Amino acid sequence: MVKTLIHIGYHKTGSTFLQRRIFKHHPRIHVVNRKELKRVFLRVGSLHFDAAGAGEWIAAQRRTAESGRDSMVISDEELSGNIHTGGNGGYLPKEVADRLHTVLPDAQVAIFIRNQYDIIESVYRQYVKKGGTLGIKKYLFDQGGLNHRFPLFSFDHFEYHPLIAYYIALFGRERVHVFLNEEMKNDIDAFLADFFARTSIPPADGASRKERKWANVRMSFASIFLARLTNRFYGSDPINRRVIVHIPGFYKICRAVYRGIDRLSIVRSIDRKRSFLSDALRDRITERYASSNRKLASLINVDLSDHGYP
Repeated sequence: MVKTLIHIGYHKTGSTFLQRRIFKHHPRIHVVNRKELKRVFLRVGSLHFDAAGAGEWIAAQRRTAESGRDSMVISDEELSGNIHTGGNGGYLPKEVADRLHTVLPDAQVAIFIRNQYDIIESVYRQYVKKGGTLGIKKYLFDQGGLNHRFPLFSFDHFEYHPLIAYYIALFGRERVHVFLNEEMKNDIDAFLADFFARTSIPPADGASRKERKWANVRMSFASIFLARLTNRFYGSDPINRRVIVHIPGFYKICRAVYRGIDRLSIVRSIDRKRSFLSDALRDRITERYASSNRKLASLINVDLSDHGYP
């Protein structure tokens, strides 16, 4: 019987690393095509979701996995909701959990989290990388309070406890595994050993150190300063609502320049010492998440404060 693991993200917790460096090259894992996954589970409204059709598609994936593999992995961070839309106004994460449980009630679930200080800063950097022009305060706070009309950033999205508790209620405590991005970064070998043991996926033999490098280089302060200006000439991404005029190809040229800047050792050295989060903003984040994180720590029996969580 093929084991099934559902990895739902969150965004900015090492999903790209897992997908490109671990799952893709694992000889005993069948990775479900992400475009097809989104077509079946995400690109359809609540009143039109076809559970029977999704079940048939999953059955076909399992038949493919049975030819030489003993594990099937469904992995996409969008399953936990998009970071720039607050999980589509907060509606998507629960809906997707219900869909997954309806079709795959016996699957195991992997949920990755990251302390809210780091993940919120990383989300802002990603926002600018994708074409955003707002400063961090306006991105986080000053967007009009119109989440019911225009999905925007939401602090609710990074309150992990409610969604994790909901998955546990659906799939059972023994099937839901919560992993910390901080532990992945601290010791990748120890993390992978724990990940494979808890999810019952056979360890990957002979994975090289090269395959385990992080896939993304974050945008530096210098690149973000420049990008907030040049992004006004890039209008293909819906994140950017303040474009002046769209210049075809301009974004690709700028991104190549910024990648070069971000790889400079002096830029990376300076950037490691700086943060977009002021002391006042960090205080607000602490106040916002402390209670929820205490509940989560009790639920998963992990001292989150040891890893920098509010």
